[in-house]
This record gives sequence, structure tokens and C-alpha cells, in this order.
Amino acid sequence: MRIQSKVKGWIQGFLAIVVLCATSSSYAAVWPTQNQWNMAWEKKYQEWVAENMTTDFFMNPQKPVYYKIAHDCADSIYFMRMAFAYENKLPFAINNIMKKGKLLSNDMRNWDRENQVNRVRKFMQYVADRVGTRSLHLDTYPVALADIKAGDLYVQPGAHSYIITGITDTGVTSIVSSTTPASPKHMVRLFAYPFFIPQDKAKMRDGYRRFKWPQNIKKAMQQQPGYSNEQYVVAEKVNYNYVAFTDIIAKQLRRRAEPLQEKTTRVLYGLCAFAKERVNYVNDGLNQLRRIRAGGRQCMNRTEYDYYSTPSRDKRLKMYFNEVEKIAYAGGALRRDEVSIELLARAIFHPQIPNHLNAELDRFCGLAAYPTNQNKFINLRQLWSNLKAGKVSSDPHASIANRWGLGATNHRATCPTY
Repeated sequence: MRIQSKVKGWIQGFLAIVVLCATSSSYAAVWPTQNQWNMAWEKKYQEWVAENMTTDFFMNPQKPVYYKIAHDCADSIYFMRMAFAYENKLPFAINNIMKKGKLLSNDMRNWDRENQVNRVRKFMQYVADRVGTRSLHLDTYPVALADIKAGDLYVQPGAHSYIITGITDTGVTSIVSSTTPASPKHMVRLFAYPFFIPQDKAKMRDGYRRFKWPQNIKKAMQQQPGYSNEQYVVAEKVNYNYVAFTDIIAKQLRRRAEPLQEKTTRVLYGLCAFAKERVNYVNDGLNQLRRIRAGGRQCMNRTEYDYYSTPSRDKRLKMYFNEVEKIAYAGGALRRDEVSIELLARAIFHPQIPNHLNAELDRFCGLAAYPTNQNKFINLRQLWSNLKAGKVSSDPHASIANRWGLGATNHRATCPTY
């Protein structure tokens, strides 16, 4: 009997260990849920984004969970929500577009054998493979213009998305965004409005939006706290005029008026930042072209072309130039003997300018666009001239000269375009 008792005790102890191991490892969620989303936690998220969403968030070695994880514009937005949920043991749940009706959540148990850091990183990578600008509308809902806050986002499905990190005194959004293709990189911060206008009035898939709470993920957007379709009504009312639309946002969000000089400074620095982003897009495309040609292929496939071509970005850049021109000439006469931000803005568009103003434009925003001399630059005036003349190519197969409109002839495609 003693032997049987000992054997029975040993078996029970062994089974207890097995169960303990199973529950602590084999069936481990990505992270445990200990809190639930509510208005208080949403406010904490807004404050956290305002403080923590820096351009190096995913390039900081002191944050090993997120360090050098590959991301594009939509990934970075999902990742920020995920990071806050992970750090505060809140639930994270979004729609799985690969399996209709199913969710991607922190309760998933696909990475049981990994340690905590790797488990979160693998979950992030898994999510990144299943989300994009076209999925964001499923997990978010539109908000009123006066209610835009840090932590909200702007999405233009199929084009771009931004996370809002704050609002200035003059009602201008501070926006951070990543770029395609997904890779470890610094993000870009601008004090500007996303250069889009909400137009999807019927289905409301674009525009200024906020994440649904996991407990509300299955509810219609009209049932979400703070839902509003105002932005679509306003955009239609101003006939989708970008300046008129953003002026309305500013008036609703500002704590003081924005003088014309401040506005000119903001839009001109924003234009420079958008143009410098294009330098990175073009160089990434040329590097990819070199890689595939070294491997024996001459042309990009459809996916590569979609990643590295820039038609929508170039269209937005041209539109931005048009808006800057309107603002540049909104004021009165300027002194020509004193270089001011207003004079620089006008110098981009004026038919003829003196050499010293062209040199000032070089210093203000030099773009490394020359194919054989990386120490030589074009400026915003030259880029605008080439864009307006239709010389700038969006095709990633084009030479660097043609990508910037510097070629003797315009680019002629020899590879498929999609």
C-alpha cells in the first residue's frame, strides 16, 4: 500500500508539473489582459502617443521589443496601439482580413515557445503581414474635427496613413508617418495637415479616425464613442478644397490664430520635408532595381512596382506646391533687399529671380538628386519647374536623372507599368 501510495503521489506530482508547464508556456497568450479599454485608458493612450511617438521609436536599442522591427505607414500605426496595449496589459484586437469574422488579438497562442520579447515581436510581424492602409477603416472610425487628438490617425486607403501626435496652439496637427516598403527605419515628423481630404462620404473609409476598443470591434462605426461623419459633410461643402478644409480644422482646434508668416513658414518647411521624403523613395527604388538586375531580372514585378513607383506621392507633391504658391502670394508687397520666408516662398514660383535668391533656396532645401555628384543639389524651384513641365518620372525603372526631370529627354517605359 505504501508503494502504491508513493507511486500515486509521484504521478499526481508529475501531472501537476505538466499542467503548470502547459499553462505557463504551451498555452501562453502574447501578453496577459489585466485591464480594459475605457475613456480613462484612451486619454492615457493619447498622452502616451504625444510623449512617446518619436521618429526613432522603432530604432531605439533601449526598447528591445520594438528595436529595428520592419514597418511601413500602416504598420507603425498598428504597432503604436499594440505597444501601448502590451505595456499596460490592455487587450489588442483587430480584424483579420485573411479570415473574415476572425480577429488578430493578444490572446493568440501561436508563439508559446518564445520568450516574452520574441513573442511580442513575432506577433507584431504576424500582424504586419495582414494589415495595410486598406484594413485600417475596419479597425477605426471617423471622429469630429474639433475632437481630433493625439493617438488619432489619418488614412487614405491604398495611398498613405499618418498618426497624429499633437495639436499646436494654432490648431495644426503634428503628424508622424513611416513609408513603404516595410523596413527598419526612422519615421518622419511634420507640423502639417495630412495632404488629403476625406472624400469617401458613402462608406467613410478614409479621413481622421480613432481605434475601436476590442470590446466594440464588432460594432458598426456609428455605435462607437465619439463617432461623427462631420468631416465628410464639411469636405463636400467646401468642394474638396484643401486650404478651405484645413482652415476649418484650424479654427476648430486652435487656441490662437496663425499669422500669415507662421503659416508660410510651416507650409514651406512641410514642402521641403515632403520633397526630401521623395529622395528616399527614389533611392530605395533604384537600389531595388540594381538588386533585381544583379540577379538576372530586368523589370520589377507588380508588387515591387507598387512599392517603388511614386505616382500618388508625386501627384500629392505637385498639389502641395500649388497650395504653397497660393499662400506665398496671399500677403502684400515684400522688400527685395531682405530675404524673408515669404520671399523664399515666392522665389519658388516667380518667373525670374536673382542669383542670390536661388542660392538661398539651395541652402534652405537642397535635394540630392544629381546622378553623378552627390554634393550637388537641386532646390524646390528647380523641382517645381520640372514637375510642372511633366519631366519628373514616377516609374521606378527610370534613371535617377529622369526621376527628377533632369534627363535630356523624358523617360520612355520599356518595362511593364501597373
